Amino acid sequence: MSGFDLPGGARIVLLRVEDRYHACNRVCPHQEVDLDEGMFDGEVLTCHQHLWQWKVETGEAVGLAECPLTIYKVEIEGESIFVDPEKKP
Repeated sequence: MSGFDLPGGARIVLLRVEDRYHACNRVCPHQEVDLDEGMFDGEVLTCHQHLWQWKVETGEAVGLAECPLTIYKVEIEGESIFVDPEKKP
């Protein structure tokens, strides 16, 4: 799990699950905490401040979270990873 600031201002967190990559909004919609400082169990991303959680494949809120997390399309070309903050999977 790594956080990145993309050109144009988008802030994302990139997560790897085996040979798949997922990207989502890096900032928790609850109180603007960086999610790359949280916990990730391979399926669910948890904000370390207030324990809001989301499924990284869909952005679906689970547990205490009251709203979904924005997810982005990830494309792999060779050894490069591309995230488009304008496209949803």
